Amino acid sequence: MIEKVNERGWLGKYIDLEKSKTEQDFIKQFLLELKGETWLEKIGIKNFNLKLSYKDFSFELQKQRQEIYRKFEKELVHENDTLIVIDELTIFLDKLRKGKNKDDFEDVEFFLNWLRSLRQTTGSKLRWIFCSSISIESFAQKHNLSKAINDITNLKLDEFKNEEAISFVKALADSEKLDFNDALTLYMLDKLGWNLPYFIPVLFKEIVDLIRMDENTLSAETIDKAYKKLVDSAYFNTWDERLTDYAEDERFARMILKELSRTKNGKKKNTLYDLIYSELNDTDKTDKIFKPLLKRLETDGYIMSDNDKYVFRSPLLRDFWNNRFVIK
Repeated sequence: MIEKVNERGWLGKYIDLEKSKTEQDFIKQFLLELKGETWLEKIGIKNFNLKLSYKDFSFELQKQRQEIYRKFEKELVHENDTLIVIDELTIFLDKLRKGKNKDDFEDVEFFLNWLRSLRQTTGSKLRWIFCSSISIESFAQKHNLSKAINDITNLKLDEFKNEEAISFVKALADSEKLDFNDALTLYMLDKLGWNLPYFIPVLFKEIVDLIRMDENTLSAETIDKAYKKLVDSAYFNTWDERLTDYAEDERFARMILKELSRTKNGKKKNTLYDLIYSELNDTDKTDKIFKPLLKRLETDGYIMSDNDKYVFRSPLLRDFWNNRFVIK
């Protein structure tokens, strides 16, 4: 998208916050990406100490924050068509609050409200896209910050249509000079079940690695081996680790995922409700937890609703979960 808007004469910038832990990291990255090194000097913070300990920085930032952010706002050009893509926003927000105190959301709230004020500048031609592997909406709702993002349109990334998925596999195969015929392409996509762009190259890479390392020929058996290797690997550990962010709801999330990993056909909503109720034995507590938890697991990409049932969104992730957490 950055390439497309640049071709049309816009300014397009991509800012990845995955490795940013503090506001100082964000400030440095934002300024350098959007304006360049000379801009730091221009607005008078060339010598701003970006290597302070978080404790000292927090104290200093309280005095400098308003001034620095005002300088941001003055230098941003709202009259020109600009697209700013900020990636892994939720991961950054979570690190921001943990860096100070895991229950202190003052810095997070300030940051989100500042972004909101930029979006609502009258006549602004700045366009924003916020991406995250962890749902921004769920994070904001859980911590009572929804007001700071209620002007944002939520866009879900759906799976590729069948012809798109086939074209994608063909393009990957051409890049590796592999002959992926139609039958093998369909076999690979059938293994994945859900053609999200994230999962297709993950499985494809394992297939290529097997061919190169073991001198296998490309076949349905090679695809099966690559699939099993992914299921047995640590590649999807991140999906397990993310559940710690569910805090007191983590154990209930794990109960639901473990239950859903047992079957390809999914489970009815009432069955999952009864699962949580059997643990709590309290209707009010179950009602309070159940629907928001299902919604969060859905927006975070673990599960999806399928008619009157819930299933794992990815068969690959389901098989990983079953292999890792279900006693055979």
